[in-house]
Amino acid sequence: MEKFKLWLVLFLCLACLVSIFYQGKLNSVTNERNYQPLLKAQSKDISPETPLPHTPTLLKTIPALHAGNNKREGVLISQWRHKNGSVDFSLVTQSFVISVVNPQPVYQVGQQLLIKIVARDSKGRAKSYGGDFLRTKLYSTAPVKASTTGRVTDFQNGTYIASFVLSWPGKLSVSVQLIHSSEAVQVLKRIRDTVRTRRIMVCSFLDENKNISEWTPCTNNVEKSNSFHDVCDFSKPAINASFYCERPRPPSRCGSIKGCHRDSKGTSAVQDEMLTADEKKLFPVRDLSFEETPTSSIKIRATGRRLTNKVAEKTLPLCAPRLPETSSEGYWFNGTWYSLRCRARRFPTAQFMLKCLQNKSLFFFGDSTTRQWWAFLKKFMNLRHEGDIFYGATSVSKEHNMKLKFAFHNFPRNLNSAQKMIEVDKINYVADSIDDIVGGPNVVIVVGLWAHYTAEHIETFRARVWGIHHAIERLHSRSPETMVIWRTSNTNNHVDLSHFLENSDWYAYRLLLEVKEILKDLNVVILDVWDMSESMWHDANMHPPQDVIENHVNMLLSYICPS
Repeated sequence: MEKFKLWLVLFLCLACLVSIFYQGKLNSVTNERNYQPLLKAQSKDISPETPLPHTPTLLKTIPALHAGNNKREGVLISQWRHKNGSVDFSLVTQSFVISVVNPQPVYQVGQQLLIKIVARDSKGRAKSYGGDFLRTKLYSTAPVKASTTGRVTDFQNGTYIASFVLSWPGKLSVSVQLIHSSEAVQVLKRIRDTVRTRRIMVCSFLDENKNISEWTPCTNNVEKSNSFHDVCDFSKPAINASFYCERPRPPSRCGSIKGCHRDSKGTSAVQDEMLTADEKKLFPVRDLSFEETPTSSIKIRATGRRLTNKVAEKTLPLCAPRLPETSSEGYWFNGTWYSLRCRARRFPTAQFMLKCLQNKSLFFFGDSTTRQWWAFLKKFMNLRHEGDIFYGATSVSKEHNMKLKFAFHNFPRNLNSAQKMIEVDKINYVADSIDDIVGGPNVVIVVGLWAHYTAEHIETFRARVWGIHHAIERLHSRSPETMVIWRTSNTNNHVDLSHFLENSDWYAYRLLLEVKEILKDLNVVILDVWDMSESMWHDANMHPPQDVIENHVNMLLSYICPS
């Protein structure tokens, strides 16, 4: 009997340990965002007219980046915004005090330069909290034009440190630009995380009997809109793609959907209600041209040989996937970008490019910024194309057994003109397109998703990128030699309030961080062009000018043909 009691006690102890272990595992999973249950629930609502998606595969959990301390953010907001929504503008960031950390009379090329930045409010008082979104540059204008961008560390107390790698000799100046005050960033974050619709899309459903179209609102949010009376669900759970429309009135069917475009009037009305009158004043249109008056009197003198293929006496690696993070992506020097991540090559003539791309097939999936790469290659190599570049087009060189194909991504897609709509049967999801590619050592897939996602809820972007993540896993399981390159977001101009709410640089940069987090375990190239855009000798633009695109393409080809 005593032996039985002893075994019973041991069994109960073991059961408790197992329970504690699995409870811990359960908690660790539920603390992350898992889309699989949500997608299963969505699949039940697919309308009869919608084709069934691919057989769903088991999707991994979809973790969100740290959202920050919401309690702390609430305390910060209460400091400058009153309960009635008015803003205490005396507390808003207005200027900076800039100084060099441990200054030296002369620096050596290759050293690190640290710049201390202290934010001040309109009364000249030092800020007690951080969060300002800054653009920092180190540059010279003579005898050469050269520039690089700094890596900014936010100490969350109004003080920042910008770190630069001194990459060329000469007399250098420092520029610090305020893109968004911390108060404006807190408003942008609130809108991103809580406002489900910042841009209204409507789609046309054709009444075939009367040949009349009915337009209904649609959304790409991972959650259906509660305002829809009844829903046509065009979502594809297998690839994490959500797309809903309010169901048209009979006799129109869900399957009669034809095309979509932006509801500009409705969007303006929605955006006007997102902010209070005072909050709108947090988004002034600033002069962010590069050739501005230096924001400080700091002058740096550096001597030594310019950095090219060596940093800290170490030869840069060949361009390849999964390279480690660096202190600087690189720098501009007389119109040419010099990478400090890997040994970038130059492809100055069409013959150099054709030699690199001989026997290769390149697939470009994404938005118009990705199309710029495809278009540059096509034009530079004097190739013709077939197809409509609004949806997709292909260029072929039979002589060199080479193919360049571009395809615009599926919704969300912003089209301002009510005179034209995006035909739904002419666009595909990137994940589906990747699944259709066999792959191989001579196949390169280039993906660039960001410009049409900055106005979407953050979970919509995360879900879509995770869908592509799983498609890349499937691709590499059947063809591990296939190269995949992801083009990141770049800086943009801010012309009016709608640009801030839809295309803010802060939104675009957060998407870049999301991509790096989601794709970090894959054997892919993340071609980060943010620094190139931020320090280029042009005004910020969603579509960088041709000389910048040429340097983008040189980086692209350096990964495809590293030697």
